[in-house]
Amino acid sequence: MHYTKPALTFDEQMDLLRQRGLAIPDPDRAMRWLQKVSYYRLSAYFLPFKDGEDFRAGTDFNDVAGLYIFDRKLRLLVLDAIERIEVAIRTAITYEIAHAYGSFGHTDPANFAPGFEHGRFMDELVGEERRAKETFAGHFRKKYTSEPHLPVWMATELLSFGAVSKLYAALAPALKQKIAAEYGVDEQFLRSWLHALTYLRNVCAHHKRLWNRQFAIRPRFPSRSLTWPHQVPDNGRLYGMLVVLRHMLLLVSPGCQWRERLWALLDAHPAVPLDAMKIPADWRGRHLWR
Repeated sequence: MHYTKPALTFDEQMDLLRQRGLAIPDPDRAMRWLQKVSYYRLSAYFLPFKDGEDFRAGTDFNDVAGLYIFDRKLRLLVLDAIERIEVAIRTAITYEIAHAYGSFGHTDPANFAPGFEHGRFMDELVGEERRAKETFAGHFRKKYTSEPHLPVWMATELLSFGAVSKLYAALAPALKQKIAAEYGVDEQFLRSWLHALTYLRNVCAHHKRLWNRQFAIRPRFPSRSLTWPHQVPDNGRLYGMLVVLRHMLLLVSPGCQWRERLWALLDAHPAVPLDAMKIPADWRGRHLWR
């Protein structure tokens, strides 16, 4: 089967929206959105307002734009939380490696799990150092010319969150468990969370749809108990990730008001359906969110 749809001009795109029943009260605004955001990107936000190919009666362009704006603000809020968590985890990993193995403990493959591709990790680290051209790296190179590598507290500053997640997974079991204990869970769950948060960060950083996404990489949770009373109905939707973010932020940055900003965003967009994110109707009253 061959793809035969032709490219449409912006005016033709506007006409198509009207033909499918979308009211456009401000054509100039709608045209700017088509020109600067694109019909194809917006098409994912059409879906909640459509039955088949046609829009439901009463839907106008502002409904679609409002959902898009909500999703953009949600991504920024999620990225804010991930940044705080990433820095905290990076700090914990650096501290444990340095105190267990010394300033250059990250350069010895014997300090990591047997399956860890340590040579590839070091190659990536050297490449990041060359690309970053950070002042601290240049200063170290000029002063300590006999050292082939940066100390671990400098090296880890150059790593992506994905690399940080992999580095945590490769730590000795005792070190992983020590870091995980700070978050009240076993290391297998923290390892899962960091992997899922790396994926979530990439979704947000590449401006992909977040609010009703089915996540390919999902966080795992402990069985419900006195130590983990939080219920997650579907770990493949956003609420599961919000639970991870909230739980970790309470320990990483308890005064950051992230919960309040999340609530304010949802209150400002009451038409956004919570079910698309599998957010329970009573979530604000649950233990984690109180």
